[in-house]
Formats: sequence, structure tokens, C-alpha cells
Amino acid sequence: MDQKKLEELIVYLGGHPQVENLGLTKLWKLIYFVDSEAKRDGGDSVTGSEFIKYDHGPVPSRGQKHLSKLVKSGEVKTSQRTLGDKVLNEVISSRPTNPSAFSRREIGIIDSVCERFGQESAFNLSKLSHKEPAWHYADKMQKLSPSLMSYGWEEDPEGL
Repeated sequence: MDQKKLEELIVYLGGHPQVENLGLTKLWKLIYFVDSEAKRDGGDSVTGSEFIKYDHGPVPSRGQKHLSKLVKSGEVKTSQRTLGDKVLNEVISSRPTNPSAFSRREIGIIDSVCERFGQESAFNLSKLSHKEPAWHYADKMQKLSPSLMSYGWEEDPEGL
């Protein structure tokens, strides 16, 4: 895992203009979609994170640790606010992203994922992540198969 890239991706997503209402569930799903898209694009994942199967979808195994580190250093802040009938633990960047942390290819993938999914609710992103073979075939609270992350739900329109 590239902890610097994971942390910088959290900062990037927390300040991305196309990402709204970024709570923890949505943050973890966007990171999953960035990493899986990078693998599908024929390369390595951006963060190198391992993902764990949670009820609401995949979560990077060290995600909370690195988010807490960013909050402690003041690079990211979290605050609770009500969104409809839910409480959102919002993640907001306190500093600009360091674009040199990512390759041009990685920036393209991140921006593409933000464009496609940045306006989606955490609920909808969780539903989409449940269609991913890597999440579907993993046991609860176990690691997702990195090789299955290369195959997305869009490749199986009939559903699993």
C-alpha cells in the first residue's frame, strides 16, 4: 500500500469540485472505484490498498487510520451535519491537493470517477459496489480479491 497516495487521495476527494456530500461511506466507495478503475485500465491500483468486505461495500483496510492521521494534522476536517434524515460525517479538505503525488494517468482516472460518481449518494454507491464481483464473492469482513477488482459490474449487466 502506498500510504502517501491514499492520504493524498483522501485530500483530493475532500476538495474535489464534482464531489458533493462526502461522508465516510462515500469516501471509501470512491477510493474503491478509483483503485478498481485503475486496475481495469491495465495498470496497478492508485493506492495499493487492500479492501475489506463491509455491509455497505468495500472499505480500504487502513483507510480510517490514514483519515484520522489527516484529521489530527489538520489537513482534513470532519464534521457532522444532517442530510435529509441521515447524519453525514462530512470529510472536507483543509489544504489543496499535491498533484505531483499522482501520475497524469492516475489524475485522469480519479477525475473520471469523480465525474461519474461524485453526485451520487452514499446509498447508491453502496448498491453499485455490491454488484462488483470482488465484493460479491468475498466473505464478510474478509479481504476482497485483488484479481477480481479487475472485473466490474458493468461487464455483467445481467447481475451476479
